[in-house]
Amino acid sequence: MIEMLLDKDFFSSSDQNIAIEPRTPQPVYPEHTHNFNEIVIVTSGYGKHILNGRLFDLYPGMMFYIKASDCHLYESVHDLHLTNILFRDPKNFHFINGINQLIPNPDPIQSHYFFDKKSYENIQSIIKQLTPNQSNAIQESLFLQLLLIFNNNLYVNQGSGSYDNRVKQLLRWLQINFKEQINWAQLTEQFSLSLRSFHRHIKNEIGITPQKYLIKLRLANAYTQLIYSNKSITTIAQECGFNDSAYFSTCFKQEFTFSPQTLRNNPDKRYH
Repeated sequence: MIEMLLDKDFFSSSDQNIAIEPRTPQPVYPEHTHNFNEIVIVTSGYGKHILNGRLFDLYPGMMFYIKASDCHLYESVHDLHLTNILFRDPKNFHFINGINQLIPNPDPIQSHYFFDKKSYENIQSIIKQLTPNQSNAIQESLFLQLLLIFNNNLYVNQGSGSYDNRVKQLLRWLQINFKEQINWAQLTEQFSLSLRSFHRHIKNEIGITPQKYLIKLRLANAYTQLIYSNKSITTIAQECGFNDSAYFSTCFKQEFTFSPQTLRNNPDKRYH
């Protein structure tokens, strides 16, 4: 049975619409849902997040939305620290209308994305101001500022902004276009980045190389397809950007400790 987390355990009163819930660290947590919404910010560490059956890898500087109707879980966590911004149905907000328009409903594949360092500093400053004893008017105003920052980081705008912003744009582009064959020199040039410095920056920021990040995006999509589609393993491998099904199987087993065929035969492995 899926556990439901209730607002009464996290909000200080029935009138409060926004609450901050840090998870330092976030442990492995089984599949659950809520009767409230969340914006989750990854402040440090790594882990795997399964949202409505889809697998996503978590890295520092990433954020994602959890709606009240969503089911999700955390697994394979490694010193994962999260800041959860909990909020009730925006229709119940007292002072700001139309906030739902700022909460994206993107393709699920694109639902986890990075924000740049300047945005992170602004986000942390706003979160520190979001205290339970504030008036609803101030809380809602601060929450609106957060939504605007998140929306500014949602879309790819190639080759503009600060260096870190362009790096995050490229990572966002990869999240959308991970199935393509990548020429790293050409791609970094599109975003006005040096290939060498981009490689070093990514390794420092998220702990893996750009190529490894790309492979993990492909494997996460393959993982979901193996559970929810009837496509052959070879077809899934090709659709996810792997030209060699044997190489795909090797990468998959290194990532998940079991083979694609094992997952296909035992889909409940996704919860272990």
